[in-house]
Amino acid sequence: MSALAKYMFNTDLFPSMPGQQNVQLYTIGFGDDPGLAVASSWLAKVATAGGGQFYQTGDLNGLQTALTNIISNILKTSTTFTAPTVSVNAFNRTQTLSDLYVSVFQPSLTYHWPGNVKKYSVQNGVIMDQNTVAAVDPTAGFFKNSAQSFWSASPDGSTVTAGGAASQIPDWNPANAGARKLYTYIGTNPPPANPVDLTSSNSTAVTTTNPLITNAILGVSTATAHDNTINYARGEDLKDDDGDGTTAEQRYAMGDPLHSQPAVIIYGGTPSSPNINDAAIFAATNDGYLHAFDVTNGQELWAFIPQELLGDLNSTYSNSPTSPKHYELDGSIRILKYDVNGDGIVDPAAGDRVIAYFGNGRGGSMYYAMDVTYKTTPKFLWAIGPATPGLSGIGQTWSTPAITRVNVSGQTQNSQKFMLVFGGGYDSAEEGYSYQTSDSSGNWIYMVDALYGTVLWSAGPGPANAPNPPKLVLSRMDHAIPSDVAVLDIDGDGYADRMYVGDMAGQLWRFDISNGNTAANLVAGGVIASLGTHDDPANAHPYAATRRFYNAPDVAAVTKRGLPPFFNIAIGSGYRGHPLNAPPPPPNTPPATDKTNQDRFYAIRDYHPFDKQTQAYYDAYTVTHDSDANLIDITSSVTPTVPAGALGWKLTLNQPGNSWVGEKVLAASSTFNDQVLFTTYTPNASASSDPCTPGAGNNRLYAVSVFDGRPVDNLANLSNASIADRWTTLAQRGIAPGVTFLFPAPQNGVNGSPPPTDQRPVVCLSGAEVLGVCKNFNSRLKTVWSEQDAN
Repeated sequence: MSALAKYMFNTDLFPSMPGQQNVQLYTIGFGDDPGLAVASSWLAKVATAGGGQFYQTGDLNGLQTALTNIISNILKTSTTFTAPTVSVNAFNRTQTLSDLYVSVFQPSLTYHWPGNVKKYSVQNGVIMDQNTVAAVDPTAGFFKNSAQSFWSASPDGSTVTAGGAASQIPDWNPANAGARKLYTYIGTNPPPANPVDLTSSNSTAVTTTNPLITNAILGVSTATAHDNTINYARGEDLKDDDGDGTTAEQRYAMGDPLHSQPAVIIYGGTPSSPNINDAAIFAATNDGYLHAFDVTNGQELWAFIPQELLGDLNSTYSNSPTSPKHYELDGSIRILKYDVNGDGIVDPAAGDRVIAYFGNGRGGSMYYAMDVTYKTTPKFLWAIGPATPGLSGIGQTWSTPAITRVNVSGQTQNSQKFMLVFGGGYDSAEEGYSYQTSDSSGNWIYMVDALYGTVLWSAGPGPANAPNPPKLVLSRMDHAIPSDVAVLDIDGDGYADRMYVGDMAGQLWRFDISNGNTAANLVAGGVIASLGTHDDPANAHPYAATRRFYNAPDVAAVTKRGLPPFFNIAIGSGYRGHPLNAPPPPPNTPPATDKTNQDRFYAIRDYHPFDKQTQAYYDAYTVTHDSDANLIDITSSVTPTVPAGALGWKLTLNQPGNSWVGEKVLAASSTFNDQVLFTTYTPNASASSDPCTPGAGNNRLYAVSVFDGRPVDNLANLSNASIADRWTTLAQRGIAPGVTFLFPAPQNGVNGSPPPTDQRPVVCLSGAEVLGVCKNFNSRLKTVWSEQDAN
């Protein structure tokens, strides 16, 4: 029976349909007679082989719960929203390693959504599992059921809860050797020079004996509830989540990394024994944990729960149905690796340092910093949020901090001038469909000292006489900025010179940084394009034109004979707060009150790429608008003409025939090889061809020329050039992430030539889907070199 169940789960039973049509088997053991143990064990093995789950129950309520869980699991779809994480070679930063880390999750009707981080390898442009077998089903854009990711003892395929890092969480019981290292920190920020070693005291351990973790902090009223909440958080299977009838065992489970992209840091061994496999991956989840895993075996090194989230642990334990989705640590992670001598090795004795930064994302308004210079000895550095001086305007911390250097005169800074730059965040008032006249939070930009956690500069709406006013008062900064900020070092001196960012009103901002000045004179900036309805002369703000920018601008320096040099600023609009927003399907005509946005993709040209402007320049700047004739509409042209001096181009996200179906940009674009690549999502564009799954919409990958937006390949496979050549439809379901690039190391001496000649092609991915549009991209080219005379 197990063999049959395994066959039905791993075999495509209807090959003529897209994706894999298979059978997932669930079993229930009913009764508590000890004589049924053998039968229960057999049922459990059959369920495991069939990709399902076994449930043991002895009463009617338990049977009802088991059936409810089975139906809920059947309706769930495993997916990923974030781009996969790749490692940059610490010893050659022009190359990426072949390792690929994918965060996955499974939607649920309850408080806890299962999640995982899985490791694969990219070989010759193919994602491979640990058995060197292709891991992805090309017709589904996701992992085959037969795939066995690294760290997994058996095939785990598309099953989120099987294998991966979640299967390598240590024993929950702190009394046992090798027990799980789960930490927190309760208190105020420590002095910057003395971060708190979380491994050195019981007061930082998440255990039932930590006196600082009180009933009040957990939100419980009894000692039993206190201990159960903590032990469940540590991983004890108190509620028999796996349905095997045993609770005194390890609960191999992680929360969902829904919007959080993991980060890898290569420690590199020691100066005397370099080791590129000495590395860790950090992942944050909506159960409120920051996890650190060893990349070699997937073993959890430690996990950390911020004190602000300890009160949510009891809700995770109860795991009641909840709507809307609950969030905790939903922001992506950034790593500062300060390598004094640049040898790629983290050598604390030489002054090297590694710090991890992460935020709540949709789960709150905090940012955190952890010193992870020693990968098994985390230290708490700081936490900042609305109560931090200068951060009162912060919203939900969606903006992933950019790590850079900025020199601010007259301010106490860390010796290397490391700075975090991030947008003010998301205002939940933007959940409404209509145009917000202004937001009450998030409409700021901040610079924070990376080691001290102090606000050194900010821009915001003012007024100038308010408590903790912004250093740069900008009356137009009246809308939230949830996106990352694009920060550039234009002159290559190691310090930031320029910033670009969009906001929730469709405005595009530019800022110039004058290092060495006081905070009051550090930055000049303003709006260079207003592409939504912020400047609507009739003040009508129609739904169609209410465009929002959630993602960082994609900035590329462009030079071409016959054109003046410019920065191309590529950015697309899309209502991430309501990704399923779409007009009524044909033959219905969208009513006048239809709330669907008409989203667009823009390429705005900045013809002063190297000039540092004054505030007077920005105050008098002629802002580019969506309606400007010199912002060329290329939507309907296969070979558009964008003249020299044009403000840029725009592409309306319509289907062929100019139909308006709610297509939107939900990830940042990437410019490479004179091409702009970006993904879009269209909800419910057509009825699903899968009889078991409702239509979730379609994802497209666009590949267009940076110069004029024309197609760069025959993606539609038609005999004549067509505007449909701009895109190809992706196989994956859900919402596709943006594009990730891999730059494999050269092969050694293939074809009888030295490694630099045998460059391997660039590989690009969207989620787990390898993208064919990159097959002809140039590999790395040497553009600058120097020659020294030995004499």
